[in-house]
Amino acid sequence: MVEEPQHERSTASVANQLPGTVTGSVVQAGTIQQVVLSQPAAREELPVPRQLPPALRDFAGRGAQLAELDALLGTGERPAAMVISALDGTAGVGKTTLAVQWAHRVEHHFTDGTLFANLRGYGPSAPLAPSLVLTSFLHVLGVPEDRVPAELDAQVSLYRSLLAGRRVLVLLDNAGSAEQVRPLLPGSPGCLVLVTSRASLTGLLVAEAANQVTLDLLTPEEAHALLRGILGAERVAAEPAAVAGLVEVCARLPLALRIAATRIATRRHTSVADVVADITDDRTGLDALSSSGDAHSAVRCVFDWSYTQLPADRARLFRRLGLHPGVEFGVPAAAVVAETDATTAYRQLEALADVHLVESVGGKRYRCHDLLHAYAAHRAELDDDPDRRREAAARLFTWYARTARAADQLLFPGLDSVDVEPAPTGIEVPLADRARALAWLNTEQANLLAVLRSATEQQVFDAALVLAGAARFLSLREPALWPVRLESETLGLSAARTSRNRAAEALLLGFRGDTFASLERLADAESDFGDQLVLARELGDPVRQRVALVGLGQVRLLQHRYAEAREYYRQALPLARQAGGGRPEAVIECNCSRISARLGEFGSALAHAERELFLRRQAADRVGEAYALGDVAVAHQGLGAHETALQCAEEAIALYRTLAGTGSLLAPALETAAVSLEHLGDFARAAEYLAESGAILEELDAPRAEALRRRASELASRAAAAERQPPSPQVGQSRRGSSGPSA
Repeated sequence: MVEEPQHERSTASVANQLPGTVTGSVVQAGTIQQVVLSQPAAREELPVPRQLPPALRDFAGRGAQLAELDALLGTGERPAAMVISALDGTAGVGKTTLAVQWAHRVEHHFTDGTLFANLRGYGPSAPLAPSLVLTSFLHVLGVPEDRVPAELDAQVSLYRSLLAGRRVLVLLDNAGSAEQVRPLLPGSPGCLVLVTSRASLTGLLVAEAANQVTLDLLTPEEAHALLRGILGAERVAAEPAAVAGLVEVCARLPLALRIAATRIATRRHTSVADVVADITDDRTGLDALSSSGDAHSAVRCVFDWSYTQLPADRARLFRRLGLHPGVEFGVPAAAVVAETDATTAYRQLEALADVHLVESVGGKRYRCHDLLHAYAAHRAELDDDPDRRREAAARLFTWYARTARAADQLLFPGLDSVDVEPAPTGIEVPLADRARALAWLNTEQANLLAVLRSATEQQVFDAALVLAGAARFLSLREPALWPVRLESETLGLSAARTSRNRAAEALLLGFRGDTFASLERLADAESDFGDQLVLARELGDPVRQRVALVGLGQVRLLQHRYAEAREYYRQALPLARQAGGGRPEAVIECNCSRISARLGEFGSALAHAERELFLRRQAADRVGEAYALGDVAVAHQGLGAHETALQCAEEAIALYRTLAGTGSLLAPALETAAVSLEHLGDFARAAEYLAESGAILEELDAPRAEALRRRASELASRAAAAERQPPSPQVGQSRRGSSGPSA
């Protein structure tokens, strides 16, 4: 958020940094002195993740391929190099099923964990970026969100360092290319990587010496075994000719066999022969689903037959899912695109899951095999006229935008947003509070980007603009996700310029400038804020002018060019006052106070901080009020007024304790109070505050948390030593004890 720069919000007060902490500076004789940085503690034991999806109960066949994969384990001794195996084969041949089945069989050999990721190399959405996969892996390996690096090279280095000397199985499903896989390869000889892909991944075979396992169609015997597992041995034995015919029309492709057999199994009075006849009669000769070939034609025939068996309402829902640009979706999104209510959509999705046309992933969320998704989109083209398809897609995009806007307003109340109000779509998600809003945005994060891309491409500009603006929630997430925010805002700017919405363009320039600043791309940030300032002046928009000046001040502040930063803030100040002051003016006063503190001008810092506090209270900004109290405390510390500083810091602490989700702000307030307590000689309370701050930061900044705990322990020892010392004699009194009687 430009109006309250994230960098300033996340940087501890100058008086909060204690000697011996991992980062920091202390106020000393009115100037800011750098302190020696301590080393982080030795790393703790890593968690042991087990991320594999469930194995199929009725898995059948593939004995030769399982044996080939078993051979990768060797003699059980630690191999001299990491083992990589690439499992390739056509779509629907069962690569994922085989890989998951084998991984479950052998994961006990990998005592340090099993990692799994669907790389989405083939499917409706874009392939998953390696940085996002690494972010997920690092999380489950115990790395807190704010310690995950933003840069891919740094992520790779941390990932490989964590896995060094450990035995971990990594299953990378549905890879699109060798380039997507390479950053995800550990460096440890004890690790094994199994990759599935429709492509042969020749680059891995050559450069990384990967072992290739190609998966073909099931043998007739394996196909019969699969059918026995689904239909039962008696039913298969009762119709041997018809079962052989079903194997033939399904071309021995597991996906087609499973769909057909499941439908037969759910209809006890339907014979296998009847189903084979229906599939044969429904042959259309269309090959739009994939490239030509017997297997693909067979899949298409089975899909056509299964689709025509659906009631009209389920068929509509299924084909409309082909308009959804994401991999996974929830009930409300399905209801919106199918023009039905949530209860009906849930019932229909469960029915589709029963016949393997969608897959339930829990929590009333579903996903579609990419072949089935492509088929659903094809059926929508056949069965819905172009206007209905466009309307359904636009309604879906608008629903995502409307819900994202509602969540954004709960997360960032009072902040500017794109001046577009998405139309109601009939399905509202209950977002009662900030926590639920953030949970929804996090769950739908991948879909929000996929929808934004599609909305921009299909020129549903209002939805695209709102979604781009709502991407600022990613500033609350780990740095590895900030490039996703950058892409979202760049797409939004493209939509704004194409639709000639200059007001939205001016707003999003500021949003993207702040994202560039967060990514430390300061030249790009300065460019966006400069363009925003020019555009705002052309539009006669003082609000955007003020935001641009604050943004330019932020850039100079991050460059430690404090005098220039202060000049930008001074230019922005009358524009904020012209708009009525309030929170925008408070943000400027906040940054001016911090600049003054950095320059050792604590009298000026206090004046700015007190004005900030007044404005925060006037705007009923309770989080901002607590933040301003911390700024006032820091200024008083610089002036040596530790009793007053302690009072302000403890007011901030008390206020933060009433505000949910402010732990990351409470921690530095506790440190500020501890500084003054130490100066006042109350080592015991200072130790308590530092220990509490360390506990809060455990998941946010583990090295700093450890440093705070060590410092708390030192202060606690000093407090205990002080208690053991005899009290000093009062004036006019003599000591008792070994010194003898009083005179």
